[in-house]
Amino acid sequence: MYVLGIDGGGTKTTGVVADENGNVYMQALGGSSNPNALTREQFEEVLRSLLRELEEQDPPIFAQLAVCFAGMAGVGESGRDDEFAALLKKQLPAQTQVVVKNDAYNALYSGTLGNPGIVQIAGTGAISFGINYEDKIVRAGGWGYLFDDAGSGYYLGNEALRAVFENYDGRGPATLLSEKVLEHFEVRYIPDLIGMVYGRDHPRTVIAKLAPIVVNAAEAGDGVAKGIIWKACEEMMKCIEACHRQLFVPDHPTAIVLSGGVFTNPRQFVWYFNELSKKSLPNVVFRETRVAPVGGAVIGGLKVMGISSIDEAFTERLNKHVKK
Repeated sequence: MYVLGIDGGGTKTTGVVADENGNVYMQALGGSSNPNALTREQFEEVLRSLLRELEEQDPPIFAQLAVCFAGMAGVGESGRDDEFAALLKKQLPAQTQVVVKNDAYNALYSGTLGNPGIVQIAGTGAISFGINYEDKIVRAGGWGYLFDDAGSGYYLGNEALRAVFENYDGRGPATLLSEKVLEHFEVRYIPDLIGMVYGRDHPRTVIAKLAPIVVNAAEAGDGVAKGIIWKACEEMMKCIEACHRQLFVPDHPTAIVLSGGVFTNPRQFVWYFNELSKKSLPNVVFRETRVAPVGGAVIGGLKVMGISSIDEAFTERLNKHVKK
């Protein structure tokens, strides 16, 4: 039996066809598929091109698809889930069962391998999302970068710029971030950063790209950077706790998956989260993802088919072909 997993986001869309053993038969990459940023025609064309490319790689296997599990950014919020499922259905073999969910499912399953848990996503934006054994779904945070996106790449980058300008003014301590931010933008003086941030691209995108600088500076022992990450983890922990209260009993050994570009060094963040959770959630287990998000979509498809036992051999086979 063959499953098509789709991971659709604001930057790219990935599709992978695999079987229940983790063998990958075809994969394709397309453009943005966030329905909130595209017209219906543009959204449909992205999906059509992706599916056409997959089918061309192996028509006989494509014709046997049992399930398509599509985790798409913006789904759920738009209220158009059935419409998107119909768009996929008309481009897939007649027998294919189509399930459309928010892409947070992919991120969660990429770490829990289909089991209940909570995922803390921190990329350009940030959100906490969880599912329990009764399939109850809860989310917390991520309501917009202007007022509620703590832990995101934008948040880290914004705090870094704040610290750099405070030090420049004499209002804050010296920090390695000043040197590294100047290097990033290839300018010599702190005031020159203003023109780089308020340039042609949206400032949110520009600022979010500074997140790895904060992470690296913290690893190097910079106190200001470490303080930024600690504060970010505190805010994310509040969201994780809010999800956990509504989904599990306090002492449940819940898997908390860390997913997204901010977690370039998951072990560093695991240490912060372990420290913060000692009193409130002493038994939770923070972990990094085990397969790529599109692999989480494949696992979601297998779960729809009643296959819930995913072992190490499955992840190894999948990871041989799909980069985590």
